[in-house]
Amino acid sequence: MLQRLLTASLLLVLFVGPTLAQDTDPFMRHPAVHPDGSTIAFSYQGDLWTVSAEGGRAERLTIHEAYEGQPRWRPNGSQIAFTSDRYGNDDVYVMDAVGSTPTRLTYHSTGDALGGWTPDGRLLFSTRRTYAQAEWNNEIYQVAAGGGTPDRLLDAVGASPRMSPDGRFVAFEKGFNRTTKKGYEGPANRDVWVYDTENDSYTRITTDPGNDHNPVWTGPRTLVYISEQSGTYNVHRRAI
Repeated sequence: MLQRLLTASLLLVLFVGPTLAQDTDPFMRHPAVHPDGSTIAFSYQGDLWTVSAEGGRAERLTIHEAYEGQPRWRPNGSQIAFTSDRYGNDDVYVMDAVGSTPTRLTYHSTGDALGGWTPDGRLLFSTRRTYAQAEWNNEIYQVAAGGGTPDRLLDAVGASPRMSPDGRFVAFEKGFNRTTKKGYEGPANRDVWVYDTENDSYTRITTDPGNDHNPVWTGPRTLVYISEQSGTYNVHRRAI
């Protein structure tokens, strides 16, 4: 009898324990805050969810065996764009903020990495569809949220494009190395750049010898980004 009780207890620890841990401490990724701060979109176990910024019950937006992540709210909050590998490689999709059948916007055989929205309803993304044989870096493209043929936005190569809230600047990163390679300070290190749409000019924003990447606007002239300049990856802020 004692042997059976010990066996049953062990099985409870092995199977029930991990399940409870997953329920009470889920691993959520790619949080994105609604423009008015009321709701957070995120990816959990390959699907997209939303939850009130105050907490509470999360609502599931997608149910698909593919992996879906990187949600991005439209500036007016009406839609969510995201990436999904439903057809074998990452493509850009868009759906209503409350959930709807997603609309596929990119169809190329290479992967497309979503950056962000423009104020007038276009989506910026990085891809390697044109210069893969000549450039290590990605190219930055745009596509309308209503669909259509994507076109190249910048002459420069780069990734993680984000347009400022007033539409004047496009922040992006240049460089090509794995960000998981901590302490890298070689010629392929990543730096944050800004393109000025009015003056048709490019400005390098970061000069640290390590990696600076994933710029995000917190206002029309202020960027936050990830940098290793303090010895490990932390979030930094800089006015341009």
